[in-house]
Amino acid sequence: PAAVRGYSLKSFRAEMKSFIPRAGVQGTPLCLLLEDHQLRDDSIIECVNSLLAAGDIPGLFELQELEPLLAPLKEEMGQCGFRYRTLFDFFTARVRSLLHVALLMNPSNPTFVHRCESNPALYTRCSMIWQAGWSQAAMESLPRETVFREIYE
Repeated sequence: PAAVRGYSLKSFRAEMKSFIPRAGVQGTPLCLLLEDHQLRDDSIIECVNSLLAAGDIPGLFELQELEPLLAPLKEEMGQCGFRYRTLFDFFTARVRSLLHVALLMNPSNPTFVHRCESNPALYTRCSMIWQAGWSQAAMESLPRETVFREIYE
């Protein structure tokens, strides 16, 4: 997401509305890279928590938007047998497996502990890597390596 003046929950949700279907419907492996300065509004981190925990952001899609969005998945879901109860369950499972979230958070930030404690998926659905400093090469390679490792394992 863009870190521009006036970036808000509304802006974040608009970006996620086009981003999430790329993983859930098209099956494209993606990495969402967020830094703590982009998480100005606590409601954005709550959306990230929901995305990590459930593969969805509540209320992101209207009911009438979901049917045409999920229609291309019917045949693929049928090939999976009876593992998923609904097309939406299949969609969210694909989002959880194909959309990786990399959060770069500074533990010295006064909001760090509160954000982690109030958003449990940051503990249960994430791996924490503590770094003293990041080189430019490391910041560029982390998302790429994580996605490729998940694809090929």
